[in-house]
Amino acid sequence: MKLGKDFRAQITLYNIASFLHHNTILITMRKLLIITGFIFFVGCSTSTTGEITDDNEQDYSGQVDSRQDNLAMIFDAVEVDGKYTSRDSVAAFLCKFDKLPTNYIGKNQGKKIYEEKTGNSFSKWNFNPWTTIGYMIGGDVFENNEGLLPSGSYHEADVDYSGANRGTKRLIYQGNCTIYYTADHYESFKQILFD
Repeated sequence: MKLGKDFRAQITLYNIASFLHHNTILITMRKLLIITGFIFFVGCSTSTTGEITDDNEQDYSGQVDSRQDNLAMIFDAVEVDGKYTSRDSVAAFLCKFDKLPTNYIGKNQGKKIYEEKTGNSFSKWNFNPWTTIGYMIGGDVFENNEGLLPSGSYHEADVDYSGANRGTKRLIYQGNCTIYYTADHYESFKQILFD
């Protein structure tokens, strides 16, 4: 069977188009990997351990989170109608607006919404509130029973959910931009400072 000239031209154009499409995807994927690698490197190389300064040594161990440049950018970026869930963005929101973002509700309200949405009776926080009910948990009183923070009137807010439950990461806060972070469920604290 002999193929006509037009048919051969169409096959050739199809092969060229397929080749270009395939290589465009590879180039795009290569660029994406390079960008992702750069972001990962920068993120991993940014210091997250705070410096201890003389005027910040207190009962909470005196650790101060000193990532001022990043925090300043985040502080400028948060908006009053935004929904935030990460440590730095929620801390910036608290400092800037002196309240939690609207995607936060207290424990009692969270329990009620859980029961309404799932039809199950609440027994414990063995679920991720953000993915299950669409809210983060925060605003409840923090008693400072451990006595690791200076005396004050504190509240708590969950941050950085990453698993199937509320996890261990919290912001402990009070007015005047006084904010502490615990990654280990109140065993240690770092103060987050905004200049």
